[in-house]
Amino acid sequence: MPGAGASQARPRRDARAGHGRAPLNRQSIVTGAIALIEREGPDALSMRRLGARLGVQGMALYHHFASREELLGAIADELLAPLDQAELTDDWAEACRRFATTLRSVAARRSATFQLIGLQPFDSSTALRPVERLLQVLVTAGFPPDRALAIYRAIVSYARGYALAEATGFTVDATRPEGRRRLRALPADEFPILAGQAEELAALTADDAYLMGLEAMLRGLVG
Repeated sequence: MPGAGASQARPRRDARAGHGRAPLNRQSIVTGAIALIEREGPDALSMRRLGARLGVQGMALYHHFASREELLGAIADELLAPLDQAELTDDWAEACRRFATTLRSVAARRSATFQLIGLQPFDSSTALRPVERLLQVLVTAGFPPDRALAIYRAIVSYARGYALAEATGFTVDATRPEGRRRLRALPADEFPILAGQAEELAALTADDAYLMGLEAMLRGLVG
């Protein structure tokens, strides 16, 4: 009888061990990777550490992704998914404005992950679908395809660069107390604006600066 009781107890113990664990698949791995990066920073991602977070050996991840680079591509696709959902109007300037602003918003929501993937080319089929949509708006508006591509590159380069600077920290950011302290610590005779007018500089918010640059770029693209 004790032997029978022991054999009955073992399945219950195994069931408890697996309780609550999400099934390991490509989506759960990508979701876990983003959570790991956002919690521990853009340098934290390794297959071993991700496997430990998901409760498996790191090698188990290679059944779903052939390499870390393939996983990074899937993370980029997941991060950029809102671009494919952005509503692009027939007004080409408004379409560009929405595309660029959505990209910046994506970076703001997952800043650590965007730091990791933001410098790689977004060239998968998933990432290129919204690009095709924007190019269609531009070509329909009368721009030749090469000019449409130049406009796309301009606004995306601006939005991506601004988002990366925002995520890593602006060179000059007087809106934050620590930023103003650094500016005031500069020699006032050598830096009369940066050190002497830090309060005035603080009036420029990150949103205002972003919109100012984007609108100036859109106006220039018409010429």
